[in-house]
Order: sequence, then C-alpha cells, then structure tokens
Amino acid sequence: MESIKAHQARLQELYARQPAAMIAVFAAFYIPVVALNLPGAAVLGLAAGALFGVIAGTILISFASSIGATLACALSRYLLRDWVQRRFGENLKRVNAGIDEEGAFYLFSLRLIPVIPFFVINLVMGLTPIRLTTFYWVSQLGMLPGTAVFVNAGSRLGRIESPSDIYSPGLIVSFALIGLLPLGVRRLLQFYRKRSRRERAAVFPAPPPPGSDSALIRERCTECGACVRECAFLSRHGTPKAIVSGFDFTRPRHQPIAYECSLCGLCGAVCPEKLDPSRLFLEIRRRHVAEGHFDESPYRAILGYEKRGTSPWFSWYGLPEGSDTVFFPGCALPGSRPEMTWRLFQDLRNAVPALGIVLDCCTKPSHDLGRQRYFESVFGEMAGFLFRQGIRRILVACPNCFKIFKQYGKGFLVETAYEFIQAHRLIPQAQLNVREVAVHDPCALRHEREVQSAVRGLLAERGMRIAEMRHRGRRTVCCGEGGMVGFVKPEFARAWGALRRQEADGRLLVAYCAGCTGFLSRLTPAIHLVDLLYRPEAALSGGAKVARPPFTYWNRFRLKHRLQKELNPQVSRTRPFEPLLGDVHSDIT
Repeated sequence: MESIKAHQARLQELYARQPAAMIAVFAAFYIPVVALNLPGAAVLGLAAGALFGVIAGTILISFASSIGATLACALSRYLLRDWVQRRFGENLKRVNAGIDEEGAFYLFSLRLIPVIPFFVINLVMGLTPIRLTTFYWVSQLGMLPGTAVFVNAGSRLGRIESPSDIYSPGLIVSFALIGLLPLGVRRLLQFYRKRSRRERAAVFPAPPPPGSDSALIRERCTECGACVRECAFLSRHGTPKAIVSGFDFTRPRHQPIAYECSLCGLCGAVCPEKLDPSRLFLEIRRRHVAEGHFDESPYRAILGYEKRGTSPWFSWYGLPEGSDTVFFPGCALPGSRPEMTWRLFQDLRNAVPALGIVLDCCTKPSHDLGRQRYFESVFGEMAGFLFRQGIRRILVACPNCFKIFKQYGKGFLVETAYEFIQAHRLIPQAQLNVREVAVHDPCALRHEREVQSAVRGLLAERGMRIAEMRHRGRRTVCCGEGGMVGFVKPEFARAWGALRRQEADGRLLVAYCAGCTGFLSRLTPAIHLVDLLYRPEAALSGGAKVARPPFTYWNRFRLKHRLQKELNPQVSRTRPFEPLLGDVHSDIT
C-alpha cells in the first residue's frame, strides 16, 4: 500500500507541475488502447480518477475514449470491412436493424447499456451508414454517464490510505453505482420506447399486415395485361400475379426486385380489379430495410441530397405572429429557381399576411426506399413542431411534398400553391402568343383532380391551348425519377422519359414539379409552371436560366439568408443537426 501511494504521489506531483504534458501522455496511451481494443482500458479509467480527480478525469476519459472509438470505427470502415463482416455478421444484422429503426438513438442506447461489447460496437458501426461525426458525438454523449461513474470510483480508490478504507461508504456507493447505472438506464429506455411506440401508433397509419397485398393480388389478379402494357417494369417481369407467385418475398435475395418499380401507381390506376401492386412493392422495400438487408450504396447521392435538405445549412422556419399557414416550397424549386420561389412566396403573402415559410425536406426519398422508421422520425419531428406552433395549413409547391403531407400530416389542410394562386387570382393574367403546349401531371398527384384543373386553368387564362396527351390525369406516367429506379435500373427510367417525349410530339411540355421538369428537359423541351407565370417571355424563348448542381445548394443557402434578413418572424429555427430518432411527433392529431 505504501509503494502504491508513493507512486501515486509522484504522478500527482508531476501533474501539478506539468498538467498539459501529463494529460497529453495519458491520452496518447489511452486512445490506442481503445482504438485497438488492447487490455487495460478499465484500469486506465480508474487511474484517471485517482490521478486527475473526478472532473478533469471525466473530461479526459470522455474525449479520449470517444476519439479512440471513432478511430476504431474508421479502421473498420476503410481497412477491416471484410474481416468485420465475417467475424461479426450476426451483430451487424442486429445493429443494422436497430439503426434503420431508431437511427442515432440506437447507438446512444447501446452506449448507455453495453448489450453488445463496446469494441464490437465500434467495429460494427463502421459498416453502417452512420457518419463518423455523428458516431463521435453520440458515443461521447452516451458514454458520459458511465464514464463519470467509473472515474468517480477511481477517484475514491485514490483516497485509500489503509486496507480498512476499502469498506468506506463512499467507495462502496461508487462501485455500486457502476452496477446500478445500467439497470436504471435500461428501465428508462424501456419506458421511453414503449411510450414512443404507443404514440407513433396514434400518429401514423398502421401499415397493412405482411403479405396482405400479395395475397390479394394472388387471389384477384386476372392477368388481363392492362398494367403490363403500360409499364416497363411489369413488361420485364410479368403480371403482378406472376410476380407474387414466382418470387418468395420473405427471402432477401428476392426482395430487391421491389426497387425496380417506380411506385408511380399507374398499375393501380388502370387495373379493372382496383388492385395496387405499387403498395406491395413499397411494403417489400420496408421489409427489406427492417430485416437489415438494405444496401444504401446505390442511393448515396439522393440520400445525401435529402440529408443536406434537413441540415442546419439549408433548413429554416420563419413563423410570424398569429401564423396558421406556411409555404413549403420543397428542395428542388428553391435550388433551381430561387428568385421564382421568392416571388411566389411574396404573392402568397399578399393574400395571407401572416404566412410563414419552411425550408426543409419532406424526406420522401427515405419513405420510398422503405426507410419507414427514419422517415417517420424526421418528418414527424418537423410536423410535430409545426403543429405545436399552431400551424394548420400547408401550401406546397412540390407534388411529392403534397403527397407526403396529405398522407402523413394529420391535422393539416394541404393545398398546392397553384390551386391557391388560381383561386385568388394572385398573378395578373397575360395573353401569351404561343403554340399548343402539353401538360405533364406528376404521378404523385394522379388522383388530385383539383390540382390538375387549377394548373390547366392558369394556362388557359394566359391564352394557351392545351393538347392533352394520352397519359394524363389519373393515368399519367412517371417522368423517370420515381421510386429512385434510375439508380438501379436506368433503362426503366429512360423508358418512361422516352414515352413522355413521344406523347409530347414536339410540343412544349409544361410541368409543375421541379424534379420532373429537370428530368424531362434533358429529353424534350420542358418548362416549369412558375417560369411561365413569372418570366413567360424567357421561358417560352428558352432563355429562362435554371440552376444545376452544385449551384443549387448555393441558391438555397442564399435564399435562406435572404429570408432571414428580410423577415422578422416571431418563431424561427433551423433543424436539429442530427435528430435522435425517437418519437417526437406525437402532437400531430
């Protein structure tokens, strides 16, 4: 005991003389121990408490352990991927399912309660899509309570002067906390998750029972071929009945076929039996994700685009006093046409003086890829915030946002900006001397006759003659971007675009979805409705400049700062950097 105390005293004297050097040397030893899973991390954690005290020791171990864990995660991701896959395959499947269900919150819970050993968490997380920055700060936050308790125990050990001090109440309580903390946290997490599931069930409609659409198609599909004649995907794979009979969608190797469907819903629109195979393929996607088989690598571009849309860089909420209505322009329109977005907002404000604005992403890409829990959490956080602020009406410019808000935004009245403009005559009419135009109805709005009529009304008021295409309204076709098919089956996406070009037959194509316009304009002359409303001469002459990536991000950033500068909202916010994926949307009713 005397030898140990003498050694401790010498080290504490060195720390008193050169604190920065001692901390640096300790961290230099501790970080590799954690990163390489070498023995001794627990002993070093106790030693930090004995040498540096509770506060300094906790801070040092918190940062050093988080840095070491992040280095281990990076090694796994970039150097040891194959070995980790073989060695920890079962753990990886479990962790993937947890990440898809709860996102960063799942990592947070693992750090609080080490159900899986810490070093295994570090390695397995390297094979998940979680960002290293997110891994670092969630790990540091989740490990902090345990770190504090452990360092405190070390501090108590450092005060022992004789063997009898081992039985001191302070030391006994300190070590008891090491065992009691996981039990208490486990109870809290169980309570939180149970409450979250109950609230989520009250907010989001329950998905159909597994296999229900499959059984219905197997029973009622007459294989008349109406849907097959309309769809490149079904033309390749056969009738819906043939697909459900020939594929076992409980098997992971058969599930990826669902990602070849554009989810546009045309099959359901033409089916005489009123079946909707697109629901089946969305259900299969969700199952594929839930079971931990989803490979997001082909979709990194679109998921990155979605992620940036919800980030503090590009998101902003500005709600004036007394506001119950917001304008939600979506992602693509502010990026490609920031000035048109601004003018559209100003015209809407003329009719609704207390109109707010929300720059954010509805996360439909995640929804369509089957990442349902992630979608519910991120969209629900946004919708819950708006509902708590008294917002009850959403004016949207993006058809996909319209569909998402209408399906999942309980408690909101959802309307397109184009319906509102047409009903309130907000933009002066101007007679345009133009040849016939064709109108592309986005598949997200195939069942929204009021929106389709409003768009055609705006065109007719400007003297335009509309030559209706064969596929329009309820039977419109996908532009080619639907369901993210282009990332795995680009030939199917090209087939949809080619059909639209053929039916347009050289006429100018007017669309009211920025995504559709961008995709179709590569194949045939196409303009967005807002271009026609606000800069008709330039739009009709082909001189309307439309931004392309990466300049779209700069435009969104500038529009956000213009709104922040010129508006004086009562409530404003940006999105949380990385929302922990619990249920934060229970206020939507």
